[in-house]
Amino acid sequence: MSHRTAAGSHLNPSPSFPAVTVADQVATAQGFVAAGRFDEAEALLTDLLQRHPNHADGLNALGGAALARKDLQRAHAVLAAAATAFPDHFGLVNNLGIAHQMAGRLDDAILCFERAAALAPELDAPLQALATARFLSKDFAGAGEAAARILARTPDAADAIGLLGLLALANSDGEEAERLLRRALVLKPGDAASLRALSLCCFERGGFEEALSLAERARLVAPLDVDVLEHLARCQAGIGDYRQAAATCRKLLAFAPNHLGIRETLARILILTGETDAGIAEMSRVVKANPGSAESLLVLAATLRFAGRAEQALPFLTHALKVDPGNANALRLESEIALALGRFPPRAVAEQPVSPRVFVPPMLMASEFVLFARFLPRLAREGRPVELIADERFLPLAGHLSAPIARAAPAPDELAIALPALMRCFDLDAATIGAGVPYMQPDPALDRRWRQAFEEYPRPWIGVIWEGQAAGLSMAQLRAAMPASGTAISLMTGQSRHDLAAWPEAIDAGRHMDDFGQMIAAIANLDIVVGPDVLALHLAGALGRAGLVAVPTGYPWYWAARAGRSLWYPSVDVLAQARPGDWSGVIAGLRERLSRGSEAESKLTN
Repeated sequence: MSHRTAAGSHLNPSPSFPAVTVADQVATAQGFVAAGRFDEAEALLTDLLQRHPNHADGLNALGGAALARKDLQRAHAVLAAAATAFPDHFGLVNNLGIAHQMAGRLDDAILCFERAAALAPELDAPLQALATARFLSKDFAGAGEAAARILARTPDAADAIGLLGLLALANSDGEEAERLLRRALVLKPGDAASLRALSLCCFERGGFEEALSLAERARLVAPLDVDVLEHLARCQAGIGDYRQAAATCRKLLAFAPNHLGIRETLARILILTGETDAGIAEMSRVVKANPGSAESLLVLAATLRFAGRAEQALPFLTHALKVDPGNANALRLESEIALALGRFPPRAVAEQPVSPRVFVPPMLMASEFVLFARFLPRLAREGRPVELIADERFLPLAGHLSAPIARAAPAPDELAIALPALMRCFDLDAATIGAGVPYMQPDPALDRRWRQAFEEYPRPWIGVIWEGQAAGLSMAQLRAAMPASGTAISLMTGQSRHDLAAWPEAIDAGRHMDDFGQMIAAIANLDIVVGPDVLALHLAGALGRAGLVAVPTGYPWYWAARAGRSLWYPSVDVLAQARPGDWSGVIAGLRERLSRGSEAESKLTN
């Protein structure tokens, strides 16, 4: 039996829907952009703007869609015209800043973000964009100021905390960077930039396994991000998985064939695996394809230096500087290669006496501070009290110099000279750069304490330190070079001390080295220090203690040597690889010299 509803009756009345508004269309289009449905978003916005050609939010959404597509030319055209018409629309101004930043116009981007932040002072997003742009332009103080303003009102702003971590990393404060980045990732676990930056922190301190794990997590979040993938390749190479690292590079080059950083990484992997000519050919092809590119020439020169062919690198740097005379990186590399070859720059002609106020760049490594600190006692000997403007972390090292150094506060109206620039303030050459060594000294009380601690062990007392990176000098290789007699005394600190489980006869002195003073006093009592290019070898040289430093073919410029003896640290002998990645000759040299020293010690004690 059927039942009919009487006409006009409504058992289930249909819901009434409000008319679609312009705001609905804009919001829907923005949702399409977020989902990667760019064609649908642009179709919707094009239709909207045909009916409402001056709708600011619609124009902003259209510009945002072009940014998401990375169509920078169209994005700039849309946003520049719209921001001109609506200069007080914070979204348009902010997106125009993003367009400038993506196109490399950082100064314009910063101006836009400053205006956007002023137009919407209650929002964190434009302030975060401003902080990031300042960071990219190397205005670290400005970036920190903007991030601090965010955190003053939003203490758990993950992006701002992550940026402070990047700033700490840029200032060589790895410990603080790691703390901040770990906190940022607790608040925002899937942030690719923080994952990559934390991975870099771990890589820099020798935690290569954790660095790789973090890099792989960053790839999960951003599988197409070229910077993330390039860093992943470096981490794979760091643990010695050169095959996978090369494969990652080749995959990247399939869709980013002109990426110089990836080409250089692949070239270095080939060089480390014994294919030096193939690695150099990899970069040579890039130069031939881009003969007018100073950057290509620069990367080829850096690759040649890495392979131990410094002299061959110089003509390419000369060519690069003809193409781009002011290229700072080319000038720096040219200077470093000259120093590595034992060629010192002439003394700079100064119109005024050298300022006794010396500024230490915050990004300077502790080992570099020790290297350049040799010039501070020279200034003091000229009768002028030396004042040091430096971060707290450098002061304990400065306290061990052989001349009194006073700490000074920055004064905008007073001149100060950067510590590395002191090298141009003296007449230097290969014969005189080592004059004045030793120029550091231990604390007398700590000196006595360490000597008493060592006296219960047989001599020679051999300080040892190693690297965790696959291409570096390993603990196993160093152990194989030890003589039959004497005592290996580990100077490793932090998590690297756990490696000593595989070297039970070595003395773990590093567990007592909670500051520079302890390390300096310990090294001052050792018969010799052996290891790669690390702070301990610089301290040994500055203290005038014997050392054996193992360096790669493309050794750092400050390990320039004559007849195997360091120019900068005359008490340290330099053993360089004969071939990239091959430590066998260096290990044999270490073994021979340590055995010779051990025999001499035995004759003295018997």
